[in-house]
Amino acid sequence: MGSRVFITSDHNGNAARAYLCRLLTRLGYEPVDLGPDYDTKVDYIDYAKKLCDNIYEESLQGFKPARGILICGTGTGMCIAANRYSWIRAGLATDRATAELMRQHNDANVLVLGQWRTPLGQMDELVQTFLETPFEEGRHIPRVEKLGRLP
Repeated sequence: MGSRVFITSDHNGNAARAYLCRLLTRLGYEPVDLGPDYDTKVDYIDYAKKLCDNIYEESLQGFKPARGILICGTGTGMCIAANRYSWIRAGLATDRATAELMRQHNDANVLVLGQWRTPLGQMDELVQTFLETPFEEGRHIPRVEKLGRLP
């Protein structure tokens, strides 16, 4: 099995989370489903924190840089919550170019998706692009480092 990918949602993203766990497995990744239970209403903030904490813990253990996927209704709440953490660079993608550029230029480590706004079939391309696109480094490194120093 390939690299681990943390994935979670609030109750509005449950269908997409289940769908993407299957996709990740088919693509050769190991999905780490952080919940919630499929019949429970939850606050997106709590699950964004859970994913961010798992990415931090994984980095402390010296593994390959961890990646994550967050899903809520529009993706906006999850994106705002995740970017509160200095080690997270989360981006909301609704098209392939955005998923690619967030990796190339920003070294994004969390992809955020909105189940209400993006059809499940379109999420395949976004997830695969996000996971397979490398960070370009070079001129982007000082900017990404600067992001990590923001209060």
